[in-house]
Amino acid sequence: MKINAVTSELMAEIDKRAQVEFGIPEIVLMENAGRSVYEAIASEYPSLAHERIAVFCGKGNNGGDGFVIARYLMEGKPEKLVVYIPGKGRSKEGPASANLGMIRKIGVEIKVFRDFLKDDSKNLTIGVDAVFGTGFKGELGEEYSETAAKINSLALKVFAVDIPSGLDATTGKASKNCIRAYKTITFGLPKKGFFENDGPSVSGEIVLRNIGFPGKLLDEYAQALQPGPK
Repeated sequence: MKINAVTSELMAEIDKRAQVEFGIPEIVLMENAGRSVYEAIASEYPSLAHERIAVFCGKGNNGGDGFVIARYLMEGKPEKLVVYIPGKGRSKEGPASANLGMIRKIGVEIKVFRDFLKDDSKNLTIGVDAVFGTGFKGELGEEYSETAAKINSLALKVFAVDIPSGLDATTGKASKNCIRAYKTITFGLPKKGFFENDGPSVSGEIVLRNIGFPGKLLDEYAQALQPGPK
């Protein structure tokens, strides 16, 4: 079956139009995105009681999705749950920052990437990659690259949020140490980069979820696209 796939630019346009033309708040899309990834994890792990989970969150809205995922995971009472964030532990103002505040209040353990590089992480069983979204291009910076290299060295299943961090959603070219996903839960429409260049080797199984984008909007773009590869 052939797939209609979008570039990063088109996906950004869909996201913006959903908010501006259809009145869907950014925080609602973020909540739906986080819940969708959580549900993908929960379908594979009906009980989290013995799982040791690390959620890696960037500074932007992809990181905000990760904070929502962590909030849902916390309800499953896993053996261990740590959220790792970059730099000085700040997040983009708006929904991402609000969701970071929520998980702080419910007691989720939050550490920075530098801690992860020092932590003994051999016993982790599940990873969530919510560092970079479909706007990523180029190469991972040093802090992100070192963190991604360690993630890739561990024997854990990584669930990527929308796209593996370090993969160009349009070209499929992967940065050095691009995170290798076990499953990628992507939103709205598949991304062109999943099927080109390095995409197939780092994306794992692609799981498509609609996080509240109006069907009318998605159909408009899907019908206008050239079918991608099988």
